[in-house]
Formats: sequence, C-alpha cells, structure tokens
Amino acid sequence: MTKWTTIDIKNVKDPTTAMDYEVAVIGAGVMGSSAAHYLAKAGRRTVLIDQFPLPHARGSSGGHSRITRQANYGSPALTPIMLHSNKEWLRIAEQAGIDLLRPYPLVSVGPGDSQSAAEKLAKMEESIRHSGFEPEIPPIREVNEKYRTNFPSNYKAVIDPSGGVLLADKCIQAFRKLYIDYGGEVLDNWPVTSIAPGDTIEIKGPKENAIKVKNVVICPGAWFAPLMETLGLKFPTWAEKIGVFYWKIVDAKTPGFTFIDTSDTDHHFYALPDVEYPGYMKLCPHIGPMVNPNERDKGDVSMLLQNAQKYITRYFPCLEPKPSVMETCMYTLTPDESFILDRHPKYTNITFAGGFSGTGFKIAPSCGEALARMAMGLEPKLDFSSFSCSRFTQDQVRSRL
Repeated sequence: MTKWTTIDIKNVKDPTTAMDYEVAVIGAGVMGSSAAHYLAKAGRRTVLIDQFPLPHARGSSGGHSRITRQANYGSPALTPIMLHSNKEWLRIAEQAGIDLLRPYPLVSVGPGDSQSAAEKLAKMEESIRHSGFEPEIPPIREVNEKYRTNFPSNYKAVIDPSGGVLLADKCIQAFRKLYIDYGGEVLDNWPVTSIAPGDTIEIKGPKENAIKVKNVVICPGAWFAPLMETLGLKFPTWAEKIGVFYWKIVDAKTPGFTFIDTSDTDHHFYALPDVEYPGYMKLCPHIGPMVNPNERDKGDVSMLLQNAQKYITRYFPCLEPKPSVMETCMYTLTPDESFILDRHPKYTNITFAGGFSGTGFKIAPSCGEALARMAMGLEPKLDFSSFSCSRFTQDQVRSRL
C-alpha cells in the first residue's frame, strides 16, 4: 500500500488480509485518478489500484503533454463535457497549486479540394465559434511563413485560439495529490486477478490478497476489453501501440503551436510544441499496429516512423528529418472512435470507462466526475448517454492499418 505526495512515494503497508473500502477504482491513469479524486472529495473511502509501480509509462496516460482545446470537433454531445472539463482543469490547477495548462494556437490544415478534409475544417470553424471564440482563416502561404511549414497552395488552414497543451504528468500528479489530501489510498504494483460481483464485490490481486468494496469503477485503459470480458461484457475495442517521436527544431523562428492534419480519413498527424524536451517538437501519426497490451513491446512501429520522416521532410522544413527521441504509448480504440462510459447492465455497482481512442485526456475531469457520481448511486451532472456501451455490436473490431 502506498501513499502519494507530489515529491515521492512512501510505503504504508503491504496488504496481507482482506481490506474493506466503499469504492475501488481500478486503473490509476488520468481517468481512474480523476474518478478517485472526485470520490475522495465526496468523502467516500476509496482505494486507487494499479497493476504497475507508480508512476509508470506502460499505459496511455504517460508523457508530459496532450493537446487540449475548448472547441468540440466531434460528437455534439461532447460540447458541454469539454467546456466543463476546461473549467475543472483550471480549478484543479489552482487547488493543487500546480501549473497544468499552457495556451497555444491549434493549427489545423488539409487539402481544400478534398471533400472529407474540407468538411472537417468547416466543422472546426463552426465548433470554434460555438465555443465562444473566433477562428482564424489565413491563406496557407501566411501559415507557412509564420509556422515555418511547407504546405501546398491547395491546402486550407483553420486556427483555433482556444487550443493549448495540458501538462499530462502534472495533471495526474494534481489529481493524486488532491486525492491523498482528501484521505484516499493508493495500491500500486497490484494487478487484479479477478472481480467477483455481488452486493459486496471481492477484488483479488497478487498472492490471493483481496479487497472487499461496495462499488467498483473500472478504468483500465488498454486492458479494458479483457478485464470487462471477465465480467460478461465483450466490447469491440482494441489496443494500438503508438509511436511518439520528437524532432529537433532547426529553424529558430518556429513559434510554439499545436497541430492537426485532416488529410487522411482514417488517421492523421498531430504535433505539440517543445514543452517536454526543450528544442524538440512532438509530431506523431495518430495510428498504430494492433497489440496485446501485455506484449506491447512486440508491436512494430518502424513503418510509422518511416511515414513520419517522409511527412517531416515534405511539410516541416523547420524540423530535422530524423527523430532525436522515440517513445511509445497505447490507444484503446472503438469502432466509432468515441469512448464508452456506462454502468454494468447486470451489476449496477460496477461502472466503467474505456476506448478513449487517443483523445480522452482533455475530458478526464468530466468523465471522472461522472464515474464518481455513478459509483455513489447518483446521475452524472452532464449527459453521457451518447457514450453508452449499448451502441456497439460484437463484430466491429478492426485495425486501421
């Protein structure tokens, strides 16, 4: 059993007998840490469980940065969720005393003569205005000059002034700091081996150690499908290994900005400024090979790297066309690339969330708050019905490669 501070981890005790809590949260990534924080804030005796020693980078919440924005480019149901999350990130930053968000313009580009890309860019314009901001629509030559890029003349650009970067590792640190301040407990290096449903739920871990709780919140990231299948729910989700590449900035005039290319209908490139490694931009393809999360190191991202190098050479002359740092993470995908957040249809004291498809970090406060309320027998403050598990059939798993 470990307790977190903002500085280090201190050993509290090793669980050798059954322990009782009101709620257990399985998965200490950004979603689980968010849910645990709201539960502890509400006074519920909560334990936050993770299979690996914390902190770690074996899941989907590792690293230092994520793109954020207030404008919603996806399902209309996301708009209030995103706006509420943005307010909560600011509150959490202030309460924890940790800087979590830095503003950067979000530059989106795509070929204007492509119907798919043009529709996406038009939706972005509309979404930016709907969120209370005014999009910038500069000629592509001005974009190339300002951002040191090299997109062709048929490209169109939309700039979202509501864009920014969440400092991902500090966001999770803030959630856990507040969680501990509220009296929450963390059990790391404790892989769950079984969950026995009932009025009282028994969760077993290493060496048959057990925890008994009234409610469980499950946020296991890439392990979502296999863990939920043990509870009788088979979801069409799958894990992908994503290459995360950092490229040296060779043009000193390159400003800080976030970036999305809408050219491809199935996947795209995205970029973040040099907030992780000074002088190195993060630019990656939003796609990867399907992997077993327990064997993610077997996933081959060499093709992704080759494609990224070609992309850099063609469109980003401001960067050195060979990455200086290479890391990986995992996405959990759904067929419609929208997440799942719901109660178990048979065991109402089990709630879960997964399948955030590489885009969920920015909405973690709203999702965590909703999961916490559901675990307490309350309805979410916002409408999450569009993200229920009932929308899927069993034969929709596919790879994007």
